[in-house]
Amino acid sequence: MEIVLPYELQEDKKERKTAILEALLFLSGQPLTGQEIVAHTGWTMEQVIQVARELQRELQIQQRGIILINVAGGYQLATDPTLYEQIHWVKKETKELSTVAMEVLAIVAFKQPITRVEIEQIRGVSSERILGTLIHQGLIVDLGRKEVTGRPIMYGTSPYFLECLGINSVDELVASVNMTLQKETREDMDGTITKGDE
Repeated sequence: MEIVLPYELQEDKKERKTAILEALLFLSGQPLTGQEIVAHTGWTMEQVIQVARELQRELQIQQRGIILINVAGGYQLATDPTLYEQIHWVKKETKELSTVAMEVLAIVAFKQPITRVEIEQIRGVSSERILGTLIHQGLIVDLGRKEVTGRPIMYGTSPYFLECLGINSVDELVASVNMTLQKETREDMDGTITKGDE
């Protein structure tokens, strides 16, 4: 009778950890956190990090069409951005957000956790329908109730929102925006100085 060894003792699988991780991420289609990979594989967190690095290196050395990225607090397979010119014609069917939806999403991203009333105070108009749309699209989530009269729902951005932007946390978004604003301010100041010199 054949004895089946525990998962962690099967040598053939130990040698194919990068293949297992690649298959997991491919099937998932969305970022998987280190904890989720541990739960699916039985590896330690240290092993997950090591295997992820090995897979990242393999994909790069072999010049594959996909790369391994860190996004939304997890790992995800993505197309190599250097191949954009060759593959940009393959477009996924996506629904673009309206300007109003983008405005509400930006408020939630930078002010979270935030309630509907607080959003409406900033915008000056009702935002209930837009919030419903953003929740339906998976861009914002319910973060629980605020401990005030009426206990209103608090909203925040979702992991999918981070995935769409290709970032790990909202802090990265804030840092990026601050950097852009500083650059634009410097350019405006340089332009003013140049114009004055003329």
